[in-house]
Amino acid sequence: MPQYLDVPVSKRLLQISCAFIWCLTAAGPIFGFAALKTVWLREGVYMDRCTPEENDMGFVCSAREIRINFVFTCASVVTNIAGVIVGTILDKYGPQICGYIGGVLIAVGALMLAFADTISLLDLYVWGYIILAFGGPFVFISSFHLSNAFPAYSGFILALLTGAFDSSTGVYLVYRLIYDETNGHFHPKAFFLLYLIIPIFIIIASATVMPRDSYKSGGSISNFDEEDADLDLVDARSIVGLDVDSRTGSVDSLRKTAAVVAGQFEDPLLSEQAALLSDGERRLDRKDVHEYNAEEMAKFRISGVWGVLHGRTALQQIRTPWFMLLCLFTMIQMLRLNYFVATIRAQYDFIFHSPDIASRINEVFDIALPVGGVITVPIAGYLLDHYSMAVALGVLLGMGTTMGILGNFASIIAAYGNIGIFVIYRSLFYTAASDYSAKVFGFETFGKVYGLIATISGVFNFAQSAFDHLTHEVLGRDPRPVNIGLLILSTSIGSLWVWYVASQTKKIKRSALEAEAQRAVVVRMPGYAASEY
Repeated sequence: MPQYLDVPVSKRLLQISCAFIWCLTAAGPIFGFAALKTVWLREGVYMDRCTPEENDMGFVCSAREIRINFVFTCASVVTNIAGVIVGTILDKYGPQICGYIGGVLIAVGALMLAFADTISLLDLYVWGYIILAFGGPFVFISSFHLSNAFPAYSGFILALLTGAFDSSTGVYLVYRLIYDETNGHFHPKAFFLLYLIIPIFIIIASATVMPRDSYKSGGSISNFDEEDADLDLVDARSIVGLDVDSRTGSVDSLRKTAAVVAGQFEDPLLSEQAALLSDGERRLDRKDVHEYNAEEMAKFRISGVWGVLHGRTALQQIRTPWFMLLCLFTMIQMLRLNYFVATIRAQYDFIFHSPDIASRINEVFDIALPVGGVITVPIAGYLLDHYSMAVALGVLLGMGTTMGILGNFASIIAAYGNIGIFVIYRSLFYTAASDYSAKVFGFETFGKVYGLIATISGVFNFAQSAFDHLTHEVLGRDPRPVNIGLLILSTSIGSLWVWYVASQTKKIKRSALEAEAQRAVVVRMPGYAASEY
Protein backbone atom coordinates (compact mmCIF):
# COMPACT_ATOMS: atom_id res chain seq x y z
CA MET A 1 0.00 0.00 0.00
CA PRO A 2 1.36 3.47 -0.88
CA GLN A 3 1.84 6.14 1.75
CA TYR A 4 0.38 9.53 0.93
CA LEU A 5 3.66 11.29 1.69
CA ASP A 6 5.31 9.35 -1.14
CA VAL A 7 2.94 10.78 -3.78
CA PRO A 8 3.15 14.40 -4.99
CA VAL A 9 0.28 16.66 -3.92
CA SER A 10 -0.60 17.44 -7.54
CA LYS A 11 -1.01 13.77 -8.40
CA ARG A 12 -3.14 13.11 -5.32
CA LEU A 13 -5.39 16.02 -6.28
CA LEU A 14 -5.65 14.65 -9.83
CA GLN A 15 -6.60 11.22 -8.51
CA ILE A 16 -9.34 12.69 -6.34
CA SER A 17 -10.57 14.78 -9.28
CA CYS A 18 -10.83 11.71 -11.53
CA ALA A 19 -12.65 9.77 -8.82
CA PHE A 20 -15.02 12.69 -8.33
CA ILE A 21 -15.82 12.79 -12.06
CA TRP A 22 -16.60 9.12 -12.36
CA CYS A 23 -18.53 9.02 -9.09
CA LEU A 24 -20.56 11.97 -10.38
CA THR A 25 -21.40 10.21 -13.64
CA ALA A 26 -21.23 6.46 -13.01
CA ALA A 27 -21.32 5.52 -9.30
CA GLY A 28 -25.06 5.66 -8.76
CA PRO A 29 -27.07 6.99 -11.69
CA ILE A 30 -29.43 4.03 -11.29
CA PHE A 31 -30.86 5.78 -8.21
CA GLY A 32 -32.11 8.56 -10.47
CA PHE A 33 -34.67 6.01 -11.57
CA ALA A 34 -37.64 8.32 -11.01
CA ALA A 35 -36.52 10.51 -13.95
CA LEU A 36 -35.70 7.59 -16.25
CA LYS A 37 -38.97 5.90 -15.31
CA THR A 38 -40.86 8.92 -16.68
CA VAL A 39 -39.07 8.54 -20.03
CA TRP A 40 -39.71 4.81 -20.14
CA LEU A 41 -43.41 5.31 -19.45
CA ARG A 42 -43.64 7.80 -22.31
CA GLU A 43 -41.73 5.40 -24.57
CA GLY A 44 -44.28 2.68 -23.82
CA VAL A 45 -41.98 0.32 -21.93
CA TYR A 46 -43.97 -2.65 -20.57
CA MET A 47 -47.29 -1.39 -22.01
CA ASP A 48 -48.10 -5.02 -22.79
CA ARG A 49 -48.59 -5.54 -19.05
CA CYS A 50 -51.79 -3.45 -19.14
CA THR A 51 -55.07 -4.05 -20.93
CA PRO A 52 -55.80 -2.08 -24.13
CA GLU A 53 -58.50 -0.17 -22.27
CA GLU A 54 -56.06 0.96 -19.57
CA ASN A 55 -53.53 2.01 -22.19
CA ASP A 56 -56.16 3.98 -24.11
CA MET A 57 -57.03 5.91 -20.94
CA GLY A 58 -53.35 6.72 -20.33
CA PHE A 59 -53.59 4.88 -17.05
CA VAL A 60 -50.49 3.16 -15.63
CA CYS A 61 -51.91 -0.11 -14.39
CA SER A 62 -50.59 -1.86 -11.28
CA ALA A 63 -48.99 -4.66 -13.31
CA ARG A 64 -46.96 -2.20 -15.38
CA GLU A 65 -46.06 -0.11 -12.31
CA ILE A 66 -44.86 -3.18 -10.42
CA ARG A 67 -42.81 -4.45 -13.39
CA ILE A 68 -41.00 -1.15 -13.91
CA ASN A 69 -40.38 -0.85 -10.18
CA PHE A 70 -39.02 -4.40 -10.28
CA VAL A 71 -36.26 -3.24 -12.64
CA PHE A 72 -35.12 -0.73 -10.02
CA THR A 73 -35.53 -3.22 -7.17
CA CYS A 74 -33.25 -5.73 -8.91
CA ALA A 75 -30.68 -3.05 -9.68
CA SER A 76 -30.63 -1.64 -6.15
CA VAL A 77 -30.28 -5.14 -4.70
CA VAL A 78 -27.42 -5.99 -7.07
CA THR A 79 -25.69 -2.69 -6.29
CA ASN A 80 -25.50 -3.68 -2.65
CA ILE A 81 -24.84 -7.38 -3.16
CA ALA A 82 -21.89 -6.38 -5.33
CA GLY A 83 -20.30 -4.88 -2.23
CA VAL A 84 -18.74 -8.06 -0.93
CA ILE A 85 -17.45 -8.99 -4.39
CA VAL A 86 -16.00 -5.51 -4.89
CA GLY A 87 -14.55 -5.57 -1.38
CA THR A 88 -12.81 -8.88 -1.87
CA ILE A 89 -11.31 -7.84 -5.22
CA LEU A 90 -10.35 -4.44 -3.79
CA ASP A 91 -8.52 -5.93 -0.80
CA LYS A 92 -6.73 -8.53 -2.94
CA TYR A 93 -6.00 -6.76 -6.23
CA GLY A 94 -6.35 -3.05 -5.47
CA PRO A 95 -8.43 -0.12 -6.80
CA GLN A 96 -6.91 -0.09 -10.28
CA ILE A 97 -8.33 -3.52 -11.17
CA CYS A 98 -11.68 -2.45 -9.73
CA GLY A 99 -11.66 0.53 -12.08
CA TYR A 100 -11.11 -1.70 -15.09
CA ILE A 101 -13.91 -4.06 -14.10
CA GLY A 102 -16.30 -1.22 -13.32
CA GLY A 103 -15.64 0.46 -16.64
CA VAL A 104 -16.31 -2.72 -18.62
CA LEU A 105 -19.52 -3.52 -16.72
CA ILE A 106 -20.90 -0.01 -17.16
CA ALA A 107 -20.16 -0.14 -20.89
CA VAL A 108 -21.93 -3.50 -21.29
CA GLY A 109 -24.94 -2.30 -19.28
CA ALA A 110 -25.25 0.88 -21.36
CA LEU A 111 -25.14 -1.13 -24.60
CA MET A 112 -27.88 -3.45 -23.35
CA LEU A 113 -30.16 -0.55 -22.43
CA ALA A 114 -29.47 1.12 -25.79
CA PHE A 115 -30.87 -1.88 -27.66
CA ALA A 116 -33.47 -3.01 -25.09
CA ASP A 117 -36.41 -2.03 -27.30
CA THR A 118 -35.15 -3.93 -30.34
CA ILE A 119 -34.08 -7.25 -28.81
CA SER A 120 -36.87 -9.39 -27.41
CA LEU A 121 -35.05 -12.65 -26.64
CA LEU A 122 -34.04 -11.26 -23.25
CA ASP A 123 -35.50 -8.51 -21.09
CA LEU A 124 -32.60 -6.11 -21.55
CA TYR A 125 -34.29 -3.43 -19.45
CA VAL A 126 -33.83 -5.66 -16.41
CA TRP A 127 -30.44 -7.12 -17.33
CA GLY A 128 -28.97 -3.89 -18.68
CA TYR A 129 -29.97 -1.95 -15.57
CA ILE A 130 -28.62 -4.73 -13.35
CA ILE A 131 -25.21 -4.80 -15.07
CA LEU A 132 -25.05 -1.01 -15.05
CA ALA A 133 -25.81 -1.15 -11.33
CA PHE A 134 -23.16 -3.84 -10.81
CA GLY A 135 -20.46 -1.58 -12.27
CA GLY A 136 -21.24 1.36 -9.96
CA PRO A 137 -19.80 -0.09 -6.72
CA PHE A 138 -16.55 -1.03 -8.47
CA VAL A 139 -15.80 2.62 -9.20
CA PHE A 140 -17.37 4.01 -6.02
CA ILE A 141 -16.14 1.76 -3.20
CA SER A 142 -12.67 1.53 -4.71
CA SER A 143 -12.39 5.34 -4.42
CA PHE A 144 -12.85 5.52 -0.63
CA HIS A 145 -9.17 4.93 0.10
CA LEU A 146 -8.44 8.33 -1.44
CA SER A 147 -9.62 9.87 1.83
CA ASN A 148 -6.17 8.90 3.12
CA ALA A 149 -4.50 10.93 0.38
CA PHE A 150 -4.99 13.91 2.72
CA PRO A 151 -5.64 12.43 6.20
CA ALA A 152 -6.54 15.71 7.87
CA TYR A 153 -9.39 16.15 5.38
CA SER A 154 -10.57 12.55 5.18
CA GLY A 155 -14.13 13.42 6.18
CA PHE A 156 -14.38 16.13 3.54
CA ILE A 157 -12.97 13.86 0.81
CA LEU A 158 -15.43 11.10 1.68
CA ALA A 159 -18.22 13.67 1.68
CA LEU A 160 -17.06 14.91 -1.72
CA LEU A 161 -17.07 11.42 -3.24
CA THR A 162 -20.35 10.45 -1.61
CA GLY A 163 -21.89 13.75 -2.68
CA ALA A 164 -20.79 12.98 -6.22
CA PHE A 165 -22.36 9.53 -5.88
CA ASP A 166 -25.65 11.09 -4.79
CA SER A 167 -25.49 13.75 -7.49
CA SER A 168 -24.98 11.06 -10.12
CA THR A 169 -28.74 10.59 -9.96
CA GLY A 170 -28.84 13.80 -11.97
CA VAL A 171 -27.55 11.98 -15.05
CA TYR A 172 -31.04 10.70 -15.83
CA LEU A 173 -32.60 14.00 -14.82
CA VAL A 174 -30.49 15.85 -17.38
CA TYR A 175 -31.44 13.26 -19.96
CA ARG A 176 -35.14 13.57 -19.12
CA LEU A 177 -35.00 17.36 -19.45
CA ILE A 178 -33.34 17.07 -22.88
CA TYR A 179 -35.87 14.41 -23.84
CA ASP A 180 -38.69 16.79 -22.91
CA GLU A 181 -37.13 19.73 -24.77
CA THR A 182 -36.69 17.67 -27.93
CA ASN A 183 -40.24 16.26 -27.67
CA GLY A 184 -38.91 12.75 -27.34
CA HIS A 185 -36.50 12.88 -30.29
CA PHE A 186 -33.48 12.22 -28.06
CA HIS A 187 -34.27 8.51 -27.89
CA PRO A 188 -32.93 6.32 -25.03
CA LYS A 189 -30.79 4.48 -27.58
CA ALA A 190 -28.94 7.69 -28.51
CA PHE A 191 -28.49 8.59 -24.84
CA PHE A 192 -26.98 5.27 -23.76
CA LEU A 193 -24.66 5.12 -26.76
CA LEU A 194 -23.42 8.62 -25.90
CA TYR A 195 -23.02 7.52 -22.29
CA LEU A 196 -20.27 5.08 -23.37
CA ILE A 197 -17.86 8.02 -23.08
CA ILE A 198 -17.95 7.57 -19.29
CA PRO A 199 -16.73 3.96 -19.01
CA ILE A 200 -14.01 4.71 -21.57
CA PHE A 201 -12.82 7.59 -19.35
CA ILE A 202 -12.88 5.32 -16.27
CA ILE A 203 -10.71 2.68 -17.92
CA ILE A 204 -8.18 5.24 -19.22
CA ALA A 205 -7.98 7.09 -15.88
CA SER A 206 -7.55 3.81 -13.98
CA ALA A 207 -4.62 2.86 -16.23
CA THR A 208 -2.84 6.21 -16.19
CA VAL A 209 -3.65 8.12 -13.02
CA MET A 210 -5.04 5.95 -10.23
CA PRO A 211 -2.74 4.06 -7.82
CA ARG A 212 -2.36 0.31 -8.15
CA ASP A 213 -2.90 -0.16 -4.40
CA SER A 214 -5.01 1.66 -1.82
CA TYR A 215 -3.54 4.43 0.31
CA LYS A 216 -2.93 3.12 3.79
CA SER A 217 -3.97 4.88 6.97
CA GLY A 218 -0.89 3.96 8.95
CA GLY A 219 2.00 1.57 9.02
CA SER A 220 4.78 -0.17 10.88
CA ILE A 221 7.30 1.85 12.79
CA SER A 222 10.92 1.48 11.88
CA ASN A 223 14.07 3.45 11.04
CA PHE A 224 13.11 6.06 13.59
CA ASP A 225 15.99 7.93 15.23
CA GLU A 226 16.50 8.17 18.97
CA GLU A 227 16.31 11.93 18.60
CA ASP A 228 12.99 11.58 16.79
CA ALA A 229 11.66 9.66 19.75
CA ASP A 230 10.96 12.97 21.44
CA LEU A 231 7.58 13.02 19.76
CA ASP A 232 7.15 12.73 23.48
CA LEU A 233 4.88 10.81 25.72
CA VAL A 234 2.29 13.45 24.90
CA ASP A 235 1.91 11.90 21.45
CA ALA A 236 2.05 8.41 22.92
CA ARG A 237 -0.68 9.33 25.35
CA SER A 238 -2.74 10.60 22.43
CA ILE A 239 -2.41 7.18 20.85
CA VAL A 240 -3.44 5.37 24.01
CA GLY A 241 -7.08 4.42 23.70
CA LEU A 242 -6.78 3.50 20.06
CA ASP A 243 -6.01 -0.14 20.86
CA VAL A 244 -9.17 -0.61 22.82
CA ASP A 245 -11.12 -3.79 23.23
CA SER A 246 -14.58 -2.92 21.94
CA ARG A 247 -16.30 -5.05 24.53
CA THR A 248 -14.37 -4.22 27.70
CA GLY A 249 -12.91 -0.81 26.94
CA SER A 250 -9.49 -1.92 28.25
CA VAL A 251 -6.29 -0.28 26.94
CA ASP A 252 -2.69 -1.36 26.50
CA SER A 253 -0.28 0.28 28.86
CA LEU A 254 1.15 3.69 28.12
CA ARG A 255 4.63 2.29 28.45
CA LYS A 256 4.03 -0.22 25.66
CA THR A 257 2.57 2.40 23.39
CA ALA A 258 5.39 4.83 24.11
CA ALA A 259 7.90 2.12 23.29
CA VAL A 260 6.15 1.54 19.98
CA VAL A 261 6.31 5.24 19.18
CA ALA A 262 9.98 5.31 20.12
CA GLY A 263 10.64 2.40 17.79
CA GLN A 264 11.81 0.03 20.57
CA PHE A 265 9.59 -2.79 19.31
CA GLU A 266 6.84 -3.34 16.78
CA ASP A 267 3.29 -4.36 17.63
CA PRO A 268 1.04 -5.18 14.66
CA LEU A 269 -2.04 -3.98 16.54
CA LEU A 270 -0.48 -0.58 17.19
CA SER A 271 1.44 -0.18 13.95
CA GLU A 272 -1.43 1.46 12.07
CA GLN A 273 -2.55 3.49 15.05
CA ALA A 274 0.86 4.97 15.83
CA ALA A 275 1.08 6.23 12.23
CA LEU A 276 4.82 6.84 12.08
CA LEU A 277 5.83 5.12 8.90
CA SER A 278 8.99 4.24 7.05
CA ASP A 279 8.01 2.75 3.71
CA GLY A 280 10.52 0.21 2.40
CA GLU A 281 13.96 1.75 2.35
CA ARG A 282 12.67 5.32 2.29
CA ARG A 283 13.38 7.09 5.54
CA LEU A 284 10.82 9.67 6.67
CA ASP A 285 12.36 12.93 7.71
CA ARG A 286 11.44 14.55 11.00
CA LYS A 287 8.97 17.01 9.41
CA ASP A 288 7.06 14.19 7.69
CA VAL A 289 6.80 12.18 10.88
CA HIS A 290 5.42 15.07 12.88
CA GLU A 291 3.00 16.08 10.09
CA TYR A 292 1.62 12.56 9.70
CA ASN A 293 1.32 12.01 13.43
CA ALA A 294 -0.50 15.29 14.01
CA GLU A 295 -3.06 14.61 11.26
CA GLU A 296 -3.75 11.06 12.38
CA MET A 297 -4.04 12.07 16.03
CA ALA A 298 -6.41 14.88 15.08
CA LYS A 299 -8.67 12.31 13.41
CA PHE A 300 -8.73 10.24 16.57
CA ARG A 301 -9.26 13.06 19.02
CA ILE A 302 -12.17 14.49 17.04
CA SER A 303 -14.02 11.30 16.07
CA GLY A 304 -13.53 9.49 19.37
CA VAL A 305 -13.60 6.14 17.57
CA TRP A 306 -10.68 6.22 15.14
CA GLY A 307 -8.61 3.04 15.23
CA VAL A 308 -10.85 1.13 17.65
CA LEU A 309 -10.66 -2.07 15.58
CA HIS A 310 -7.65 -1.35 13.37
CA GLY A 311 -5.23 -4.23 13.10
CA ARG A 312 -7.85 -6.92 13.63
CA THR A 313 -8.99 -9.43 11.07
CA ALA A 314 -12.26 -8.90 9.24
CA LEU A 315 -13.75 -11.89 11.09
CA GLN A 316 -12.87 -10.37 14.46
CA GLN A 317 -14.34 -7.03 13.41
CA ILE A 318 -17.70 -8.37 12.22
CA ARG A 319 -18.24 -10.11 15.56
CA THR A 320 -18.42 -6.81 17.41
CA PRO A 321 -21.41 -4.52 18.05
CA TRP A 322 -19.54 -1.85 16.07
CA PHE A 323 -20.25 -3.90 12.95
CA MET A 324 -23.61 -5.40 13.86
CA LEU A 325 -25.33 -2.11 14.68
CA LEU A 326 -23.97 -0.41 11.55
CA CYS A 327 -25.17 -3.34 9.46
CA LEU A 328 -28.68 -3.38 10.95
CA PHE A 329 -29.10 0.37 10.57
CA THR A 330 -27.80 0.28 6.99
CA MET A 331 -30.22 -2.51 6.07
CA ILE A 332 -33.23 -0.48 7.19
CA GLN A 333 -31.99 2.82 5.72
CA MET A 334 -31.23 1.42 2.28
CA LEU A 335 -34.66 -0.18 2.17
CA ARG A 336 -36.34 3.08 3.21
CA LEU A 337 -34.39 5.18 0.73
CA ASN A 338 -34.79 2.87 -2.25
CA TYR A 339 -38.47 2.23 -1.57
CA PHE A 340 -39.14 5.97 -1.53
CA VAL A 341 -37.11 6.62 -4.72
CA ALA A 342 -39.03 3.93 -6.62
CA THR A 343 -42.52 4.85 -5.36
CA ILE A 344 -42.51 8.60 -4.66
CA ARG A 345 -45.05 9.42 -7.38
CA ALA A 346 -47.37 6.56 -6.39
CA GLN A 347 -47.08 7.46 -2.70
CA TYR A 348 -48.08 11.09 -3.12
CA ASP A 349 -50.71 10.18 -5.68
CA PHE A 350 -52.46 8.22 -2.94
CA ILE A 351 -51.78 10.70 -0.12
CA PHE A 352 -53.11 13.73 -2.07
CA HIS A 353 -55.54 11.80 -4.31
CA SER A 354 -54.18 13.91 -7.18
CA PRO A 355 -51.93 12.69 -10.00
CA ASP A 356 -51.09 16.31 -10.88
CA ILE A 357 -49.77 17.14 -7.41
CA ALA A 358 -47.86 13.85 -7.32
CA SER A 359 -46.31 14.67 -10.70
CA ARG A 360 -45.18 18.12 -9.54
CA ILE A 361 -43.67 16.67 -6.36
CA ASN A 362 -41.90 14.03 -8.42
CA GLU A 363 -40.42 16.71 -10.69
CA VAL A 364 -39.13 18.67 -7.71
CA PHE A 365 -37.66 15.47 -6.28
CA ASP A 366 -35.86 14.69 -9.56
CA ILE A 367 -34.10 18.05 -9.35
CA ALA A 368 -33.55 18.05 -5.58
CA LEU A 369 -31.90 14.62 -5.43
CA PRO A 370 -28.68 15.50 -7.32
CA VAL A 371 -28.64 19.04 -5.91
CA GLY A 372 -28.88 17.61 -2.41
CA GLY A 373 -25.71 15.62 -3.02
CA VAL A 374 -23.84 18.84 -3.81
CA ILE A 375 -25.27 20.78 -0.88
CA THR A 376 -24.42 18.01 1.56
CA VAL A 377 -20.70 17.89 0.71
CA PRO A 378 -19.60 20.83 2.93
CA ILE A 379 -22.17 19.92 5.59
CA ALA A 380 -21.06 16.30 5.86
CA GLY A 381 -17.38 17.20 5.56
CA TYR A 382 -17.57 19.75 8.37
CA LEU A 383 -19.67 17.50 10.60
CA LEU A 384 -17.39 14.47 10.26
CA ASP A 385 -14.11 16.40 10.49
CA HIS A 386 -15.07 18.64 13.42
CA TYR A 387 -17.45 16.61 15.59
CA SER A 388 -17.39 13.21 17.22
CA MET A 389 -18.91 10.20 15.50
CA ALA A 390 -21.56 10.00 18.22
CA VAL A 391 -22.71 13.55 17.42
CA ALA A 392 -22.74 12.85 13.67
CA LEU A 393 -24.85 9.71 14.16
CA GLY A 394 -27.20 11.63 16.46
CA VAL A 395 -27.78 14.23 13.73
CA LEU A 396 -28.41 11.41 11.27
CA LEU A 397 -30.94 9.77 13.57
CA GLY A 398 -32.82 13.03 14.13
CA MET A 399 -33.05 13.78 10.42
CA GLY A 400 -34.20 10.24 9.58
CA THR A 401 -36.94 10.34 12.20
CA THR A 402 -38.20 13.76 11.09
CA MET A 403 -38.20 12.66 7.46
CA GLY A 404 -40.21 9.53 8.29
CA ILE A 405 -42.85 11.55 10.11
CA LEU A 406 -43.30 14.25 7.45
CA GLY A 407 -43.76 11.67 4.68
CA ASN A 408 -47.16 10.60 6.00
CA PHE A 409 -49.02 13.93 5.97
CA ALA A 410 -51.24 15.26 3.17
CA SER A 411 -49.57 18.66 3.26
CA ILE A 412 -47.59 20.33 0.49
CA ILE A 413 -45.27 21.91 3.06
CA ALA A 414 -44.69 18.54 4.72
CA ALA A 415 -44.10 16.89 1.33
CA TYR A 416 -41.48 19.41 0.25
CA GLY A 417 -39.96 19.36 3.74
CA ASN A 418 -39.74 15.59 3.47
CA ILE A 419 -37.97 15.84 0.10
CA GLY A 420 -35.58 18.52 1.40
CA ILE A 421 -34.52 16.39 4.35
CA PHE A 422 -34.45 13.21 2.26
CA VAL A 423 -31.94 14.47 -0.31
CA ILE A 424 -29.56 15.74 2.38
CA TYR A 425 -30.10 12.73 4.64
CA ARG A 426 -29.38 10.25 1.85
CA SER A 427 -26.00 11.78 1.07
CA LEU A 428 -25.14 12.27 4.73
CA PHE A 429 -26.06 8.67 5.56
CA TYR A 430 -23.81 7.15 2.89
CA THR A 431 -20.96 9.51 3.83
CA ALA A 432 -21.28 8.80 7.56
CA ALA A 433 -21.48 5.03 7.00
CA SER A 434 -18.29 4.96 4.90
CA ASP A 435 -16.50 7.39 7.24
CA TYR A 436 -17.49 5.28 10.27
CA SER A 437 -16.23 2.12 8.53
CA ALA A 438 -12.90 3.73 7.63
CA LYS A 439 -12.30 5.13 11.11
CA VAL A 440 -13.46 2.10 13.08
CA PHE A 441 -12.34 -0.81 10.89
CA GLY A 442 -9.47 0.70 8.85
CA PHE A 443 -8.61 0.23 5.18
CA GLU A 444 -6.76 -3.07 5.62
CA THR A 445 -10.16 -4.80 5.82
CA PHE A 446 -12.39 -2.02 4.51
CA GLY A 447 -13.34 -3.79 1.30
CA LYS A 448 -14.47 -6.98 3.01
CA VAL A 449 -16.27 -5.32 5.93
CA TYR A 450 -18.00 -2.53 4.01
CA GLY A 451 -18.73 -4.92 1.16
CA LEU A 452 -20.35 -7.42 3.52
CA ILE A 453 -22.59 -4.70 4.96
CA ALA A 454 -23.63 -3.65 1.46
CA THR A 455 -24.30 -7.24 0.46
CA ILE A 456 -26.44 -8.07 3.48
CA SER A 457 -28.36 -4.84 2.96
CA GLY A 458 -28.80 -5.70 -0.71
CA VAL A 459 -30.32 -9.09 0.03
CA PHE A 460 -32.63 -7.43 2.55
CA ASN A 461 -33.67 -4.95 -0.15
CA PHE A 462 -35.60 -7.71 -1.89
CA ALA A 463 -38.26 -6.80 0.70
CA GLN A 464 -38.83 -3.70 -1.43
CA SER A 465 -40.59 -5.81 -4.06
CA ALA A 466 -42.67 -7.49 -1.35
CA PHE A 467 -43.65 -4.07 0.02
CA ASP A 468 -44.65 -3.02 -3.49
CA HIS A 469 -47.01 -5.96 -3.80
CA LEU A 470 -48.29 -5.40 -0.25
CA THR A 471 -49.01 -1.73 -0.96
CA HIS A 472 -50.80 -2.31 -4.27
CA GLU A 473 -52.61 -5.58 -3.61
CA VAL A 474 -53.37 -5.58 0.12
CA LEU A 475 -53.28 -1.99 1.40
CA GLY A 476 -55.13 -0.45 -1.54
CA ARG A 477 -52.07 1.60 -2.63
CA ASP A 478 -51.72 3.15 0.85
CA PRO A 479 -47.95 3.45 1.55
CA ARG A 480 -48.27 4.78 5.10
CA PRO A 481 -48.34 1.44 7.01
CA VAL A 482 -45.07 0.41 5.35
CA ASN A 483 -43.51 3.83 5.96
CA ILE A 484 -44.51 3.87 9.62
CA GLY A 485 -43.20 0.35 10.19
CA LEU A 486 -39.84 1.23 8.65
CA LEU A 487 -39.73 4.44 10.68
CA ILE A 488 -40.21 2.56 13.97
CA LEU A 489 -37.51 0.03 13.08
CA SER A 490 -35.11 2.75 11.94
CA THR A 491 -35.55 4.90 15.04
CA SER A 492 -35.21 1.95 17.43
CA ILE A 493 -32.03 0.55 15.89
CA GLY A 494 -30.58 4.02 15.32
CA SER A 495 -31.11 5.02 18.95
CA LEU A 496 -29.34 1.86 20.14
CA TRP A 497 -26.44 2.52 17.76
CA VAL A 498 -25.99 6.13 18.87
CA TRP A 499 -26.11 5.08 22.54
CA TYR A 500 -23.50 2.36 21.99
CA VAL A 501 -21.06 4.59 20.12
CA ALA A 502 -21.47 7.41 22.66
CA SER A 503 -20.96 5.07 25.64
CA GLN A 504 -17.93 3.39 24.06
CA THR A 505 -16.40 6.76 23.22
CA LYS A 506 -16.67 7.77 26.88
CA LYS A 507 -15.09 4.48 27.97
CA ILE A 508 -12.20 4.95 25.54
CA LYS A 509 -11.49 8.46 26.80
CA ARG A 510 -11.83 7.46 30.45
CA SER A 511 -9.55 4.43 30.00
CA ALA A 512 -6.96 6.58 28.26
CA LEU A 513 -6.98 9.09 31.12
CA GLU A 514 -6.72 6.32 33.72
CA ALA A 515 -3.79 4.75 31.90
CA GLU A 516 -2.08 8.14 31.70
CA ALA A 517 -2.64 8.78 35.41
CA GLN A 518 -1.27 5.36 36.37
CA ARG A 519 1.90 5.93 34.37
CA ALA A 520 2.38 9.57 35.41
CA VAL A 521 5.74 10.46 36.96
CA VAL A 522 5.59 11.68 40.55
CA VAL A 523 7.07 15.17 40.80
CA ARG A 524 8.13 16.32 44.25
CA MET A 525 7.48 19.92 45.15
CA PRO A 526 10.52 21.98 46.18
CA GLY A 527 10.98 22.44 49.93
CA TYR A 528 9.44 19.12 50.98
CA ALA A 529 11.58 16.48 52.63
CA ALA A 530 11.57 12.92 51.33
CA SER A 531 10.14 11.72 54.66
CA GLU A 532 6.96 13.65 54.02
CA TYR A 533 6.07 11.33 51.13
